[in-house]
Amino acid sequence: MTELDLTPLSPDSEPSGIRSWRNWLIGGALIAVASVLIYQALTTARVYFLNVDEAMDRRGELADDTFNLQGTVTTEPATASDGTITFTMSFGGADAEVLHVGNAPSGLFKMGEQVVAEGRWQGDEFVSDRLLVKHSEEYVEDNPSRVDYELDGSEADIGAPAFDVAGF
Repeated sequence: MTELDLTPLSPDSEPSGIRSWRNWLIGGALIAVASVLIYQALTTARVYFLNVDEAMDRRGELADDTFNLQGTVTTEPATASDGTITFTMSFGGADAEVLHVGNAPSGLFKMGEQVVAEGRWQGDEFVSDRLLVKHSEEYVEDNPSRVDYELDGSEADIGAPAFDVAGF
């Protein structure tokens, strides 16, 4: 004769079929969330570098995109009482009015310097929250303690861009 186990199930135990479906649903939801996060990270991580003339030509299609605007500062930067800095950048015969919100690189940010401003168009103005200012090897010679690398005098060092970053 075969014995049957007639012990009642505890209230917390569930049949294995329900547990299996719940695990599949949780796993599927986690995969969906991870897929969305990866997609957003890959599509929003692109930051374009555009010269002023290119950015002006593509202003409509750039809409709310964040990108890096490259050019030369052609007006003396003016600092408002709220700390914002306004100036004009030029490249390729085009000018862009820039409003920078944040810190500017000390001593290097002035008229005639090459600048990269990260931000986006807001109306007719480019609003930036980070500035990179190109400087020459003269800066390295005058301020060796502020540079992370040493120049060895090779041809590879000549004209190598060096930037001072502000706005982090």
